[in-house]
Amino acid sequence: MEEAHLRLEEEAVSKLWKVLAALVVLLAAGLGLVKLKYGGGEPYPDVSTAPVLPESALETLVTLDYPPGNVAVAPDGRTFLAYHPFAQAARFSDATVFELSGGQLRPFPDQAWQARYQGVFGMTADAQGRLWFIEPMVLDHKQTRLLAFDLRTGTLAFEYWFPAGEAQFAQDLRVAPDGNTVYLADTGLFRFTPAYLIALDVAAKTWRKVLAGDPSTQPQGWLIRTSFGPHRLGYGLITFSVGVDGIALSGDGAWLYYGAMSHERLYKVPTAALRDGALSEAELAKRVAPVGPKPLSDGITVDSAGNVLITDIEHGAIDRLPVDGAGKLTTLVRSPRVVWADGVVVAPDGAVLFTDSAIPAYVDQLARPPTREALKAGGPYHVYRLRPPP
Repeated sequence: MEEAHLRLEEEAVSKLWKVLAALVVLLAAGLGLVKLKYGGGEPYPDVSTAPVLPESALETLVTLDYPPGNVAVAPDGRTFLAYHPFAQAARFSDATVFELSGGQLRPFPDQAWQARYQGVFGMTADAQGRLWFIEPMVLDHKQTRLLAFDLRTGTLAFEYWFPAGEAQFAQDLRVAPDGNTVYLADTGLFRFTPAYLIALDVAAKTWRKVLAGDPSTQPQGWLIRTSFGPHRLGYGLITFSVGVDGIALSGDGAWLYYGAMSHERLYKVPTAALRDGALSEAELAKRVAPVGPKPLSDGITVDSAGNVLITDIEHGAIDRLPVDGAGKLTTLVRSPRVVWADGVVVAPDGAVLFTDSAIPAYVDQLARPPTREALKAGGPYHVYRLRPPP
């Protein structure tokens, strides 16, 4: 009887080990499929040129304890910046959104508002004297929020909460010259969800999602390389592959320029077509036109001459691309000091300001909130300024 009982136990243990072994095989196969589908990527060719400006042309505008995300300059020259939400600096700092004045950071619009922010990604100032922010729900929030402040009074001038699950990766934005439309870029979640553009009517608080899944807004199969190695997550399972990221408007607001981070080309589309609800996706896609080659990029902006300035995240550089087809992509400046050239803007005096968010320095393989020690090790962090040649 005892021997029979022991045999039964041995058989049960044997079956358990077989089940566990089968689960391990299935898990390994599943991880292999994930890596095969989402963890690939080819190195991107270096499309930069010899820099027009020497590295010494980079002026440090401000040095920070935590990484900056984006920077905005109002028509009157007032300058604003925010800590990058990936750093989740609110755990260690009593303010995350600032006005930079006289080399000093002042909480914007005041200290009381700091606790109400949920992670400012994109920011831009419009011609109506408003400073706009987009706060995506991606960082464990229930809804994405778009808001604007009156720069004269510091009071809230606009607030809109997208429905839950919508615009969840919206992270860059621009406002039409007349102030009536806000354009946003939603990067999508790597290749798991599609990237797209949004056109939002300010007065009506209605919006249109467009070019979702269009090749121009989606990431291509490129592997981002940084000074910290290939940019992957999950210990190589997922390549950091990002869709439409930087957007910019032509001076007259007639064109929206846009580029996916992991894409080889910059595109443009008429803003009138983006606002036209009668156009089908197929009809809208026919109005998209390539502008020219670009590096793997984050932020973009347009200078006073109508050129698009593009951050090069692999080489710590700022590139310039004429949009009339008459010129080629040119590198303005390049520096090994810059880990990840992120947000970029042109000030009224023509100076170019850009942030180094240094993302690879503190985002770990599981995308966990970085520790204070990791953030300190990656710093100090900088916002740079340069004055490009004509």
